Amino acid sequence: MNYLRASYNWGQTAARAVFYGTIGCSIGWIPGARRLTQWCMYRWCRDSANGLKIQRHLYGSHHLEANPQAILVANHLSTLDILVLGGFLKRDYRWLAKSTLFKVPFSGWYLSLAGHIPVRRDLDSDQRALLVEQGIAKVVEEGASVLFFPEGTRSENGQLKDFRIGAFMAAVRHDLPIIPLVLRGTHELMVKGAKDLSIRADRACSVTALAPIMTKDSGTGSEKERAERLKSICFEHFQNELTERRVQT
Repeated sequence: MNYLRASYNWGQTAARAVFYGTIGCSIGWIPGARRLTQWCMYRWCRDSANGLKIQRHLYGSHHLEANPQAILVANHLSTLDILVLGGFLKRDYRWLAKSTLFKVPFSGWYLSLAGHIPVRRDLDSDQRALLVEQGIAKVVEEGASVLFFPEGTRSENGQLKDFRIGAFMAAVRHDLPIIPLVLRGTHELMVKGAKDLSIRADRACSVTALAPIMTKDSGTGSEKERAERLKSICFEHFQNELTERRVQT
């Protein structure tokens, strides 16, 4: 690894986090300032991705525009995912992130003030699920979308991992459409465990927003049964999209 290059790449990203995080923290406590704090997140993601010379492309943006409040579901390939996604999401949204990220100076403080949802991995599953559901309910009540990485952790090999049920339970409970967001390119650019971007990888990354999956597609039954059906439908949509693009390329 070239430590000088890595220091430059992450130094400028950290500097932007301090800059936008300071703005977000300064105004985050003011009632009605949520739109400005979301703008800070959008600008940090966009400017940081541009600073890393990541070429970003968004397909299917009309699906996002037609559904201002939704459960957003994305595959998780790399640390870079949130920069690529966040640079396209101008809407009011919150994402679920491990609670340790909320302790990072500036960016973590911003996450707390902006109302993003911490996932307490130090708690047992029932306590963790209760706190997350309370956070989701508050976000939905405020009219915002919720972003999930349903695999729960980054993929080690770039392949799609099994989905967890949380995002789909949220969709059923709050009767919100699910918009699958298919990420490509971030794994090749920075694999799990890497400290810097690959110098060999193409820096082109993309997000494809698929047609929304409606909760009515889950049929009847208990919340869990309906959520399981939505999970299966969504997973199949991801698989089809990823397979189709591989065949085309």
